[in-house]
Amino acid sequence: MLRRHFLFGVIFWGGLAPLALGSQLDSVDAGAEKTATIQRIEVELLIDGELDEPEWDLAQPFSDFIQRDPRTGASPSEVTEVRLLYNDLYFYVGVYCFDSEGEKGIVVTEMRRDFSPRESDTFTIVLDTFDDDRNGVVFDINARGARADMQVGDDGAKRNREWDGIWYVKTKITERGWQAEIAIPFKTLRFGNEEHQVWGVNFQRKIRRKGETNQWSLVERPYLFNRVSRAGRLEGLAGIRPGRNLYVKPYISAPVTRRRGDDVDFVPEVGLDVKYGLGSQLALDLTVNTDFAQVEADDEQINLTRFSLFFPEKREFFLENATVFQFGPGTTGGFGRDFRDLIPFFSRRIGISRGNLVSILGGARLTGKIGRYTLGLLSLQVDEFEETPSTNFSVFRVRRDLLRRSEIGGLLINKQDTDGRFNRTFGADANFTFFDYLNISSFLLKTTTPDIPDKDMAGFFRIDWTDTFLTLQASHLSIQDNINPEVGFVPRKGIRKSGGEFALRPRPRERIPSIREFEPLINIEYITDQDNVLETRTIEGRLTTTFRNGAEIWIRAESIFERLTEPFPIRSDQIIPVGDYSFHEYTLSLSSDQSRMFSGAFRGGTGSFFDGDKNSYEVTASFRRPQLQAEISWGHDDVNLPSGDFETDLVAARINYSFNPNMFLNALIQYNRDEGETSSNIRFNLIHKPLSDFFLVYNERRASTGEVVEWALIAKLTYVFSF
Repeated sequence: MLRRHFLFGVIFWGGLAPLALGSQLDSVDAGAEKTATIQRIEVELLIDGELDEPEWDLAQPFSDFIQRDPRTGASPSEVTEVRLLYNDLYFYVGVYCFDSEGEKGIVVTEMRRDFSPRESDTFTIVLDTFDDDRNGVVFDINARGARADMQVGDDGAKRNREWDGIWYVKTKITERGWQAEIAIPFKTLRFGNEEHQVWGVNFQRKIRRKGETNQWSLVERPYLFNRVSRAGRLEGLAGIRPGRNLYVKPYISAPVTRRRGDDVDFVPEVGLDVKYGLGSQLALDLTVNTDFAQVEADDEQINLTRFSLFFPEKREFFLENATVFQFGPGTTGGFGRDFRDLIPFFSRRIGISRGNLVSILGGARLTGKIGRYTLGLLSLQVDEFEETPSTNFSVFRVRRDLLRRSEIGGLLINKQDTDGRFNRTFGADANFTFFDYLNISSFLLKTTTPDIPDKDMAGFFRIDWTDTFLTLQASHLSIQDNINPEVGFVPRKGIRKSGGEFALRPRPRERIPSIREFEPLINIEYITDQDNVLETRTIEGRLTTTFRNGAEIWIRAESIFERLTEPFPIRSDQIIPVGDYSFHEYTLSLSSDQSRMFSGAFRGGTGSFFDGDKNSYEVTASFRRPQLQAEISWGHDDVNLPSGDFETDLVAARINYSFNPNMFLNALIQYNRDEGETSSNIRFNLIHKPLSDFFLVYNERRASTGEVVEWALIAKLTYVFSF
């Protein structure tokens, strides 16, 4: 068997060698740091997308963009012209995105807030307001005026897409392409108190129909555009202040709910969130009677493993500034892989118990920077629930910047209820970057819980090299048997996990014009118990082909060994016996150009599964227009085991309709055959002013018999007072 894998690898890698060698020509030196100068004005501009005020003629235009994709370093096929202005209140950006095909060449697939920039013609701004090459904010727009924004840290490695700032944009499509006016209030941004400011700045334009990305200051592959250390230099800002940065956001919620067998309940709620800037670099958030009625429902999952499933955080309060509290590699590790083996702080442990929301009575959060230190303090008091008394959750996180892009840090988590029971987690981590491409990460973690003996520690080390062409990674993780991070996520205890990954990203360029990139990859994971007895081994080989239009094909072969030391209840009435199991799985995945009106995706897998076999399929069909996006997906598993055969089905339908860039209707309807239920989540959202919303939400769970298990109709109004 190993001989066969070796032969496959020789053919697989040898056949790609010529392409690999040719692709090394695809990298280019970004050159000297670029500098842009901004012009001060004394008037306030009308943001209407016209750029017809005479003040725009005062700004020095610049259009020296560089192509990143598909040919790094080449000249752009279309001209992009940017102008910068500011006054005491606003940072203004005016942009002309010229297009030789005019309106018919422009692609826009959605208009909703926090849209996905991947499938539309977009323009993006990155601002490093402290010019520290580590932290920044990103503003995305598309040609129809949709907006998205996020905070970034650790030179773009940590991303907080749920951050929402107050800013304004209007776009206009013309026969020459499209253009935009953008106004970002200085009170939305954090920066120092110096009279003369120097910021990092960068701009990017995507021309979707051509699969082309152009950047002002080039960020080489494989890094994302939010890598602030590659930004240019912005000069000319003087006499600006970040403001008091005080936001007061009250809310009123009116929920009407009913569960099967109970009466209709109506219990209105009121609450308050306050944000206050302490100086230029620290922000204090206060919350009273925190409410999450408007949060989108979780995507349901089918679990055919022995371990807990991971569901991401979706609540606004916990997502804002979440990057400050990330520990070690965070929930997202390198190379696009999720690191979910051990997350010491997992905010879904707060205010959620056995799938039920528990009232958060109040709390505070302090985040920001003091010199070279990044601080995060969080303390929340959660109400009692069933047999659990009222509990306080407190987190302290500190990181210290080292060298140009390295850091060390510490973490303390305390969970303590009113009966005196406590659980504590202590940790230290370090992340170093050398030569731009060499990354070394490590952490050490310990928990303390009454009546739980020692062997409650974990340690991690990873070293990787990631450049424009090559990825090499090796890591080791040890989690002792009694570790107990009750405010964290650890699906598997008592293990030692070693792994390695080797991947190339050759680009054939003119040899095969329709293909942008190949990515052959080999990944190995070896998991033992704490006595070094093998429990799981996985060997994965995968080849991904990415086409210039965004379509993708990947094929994967996976060899798996599992040792079960106790029976595995894969179903309530079905177990897989103790024993050693070796099995293989082969997967094919296809996805078409997602910017088209109609697109689709397919993934199919087949192979052995423990002492039987399994076939899996997932099919997705999508319809996209600027105002309407509709998607339906069906996932199916057909499992055959000596103990019995079974099938699973998971069907999900999504509909998103944008009346305009500030008013939306979203629906998510899911059917889970395992649960025998259909769940519905329908949300209407009106942004009546920036960061101020009206929500009308309907949630329902319905049994397969048609009987309604529970339903809720919730109206919620928020209003932000900014000072």
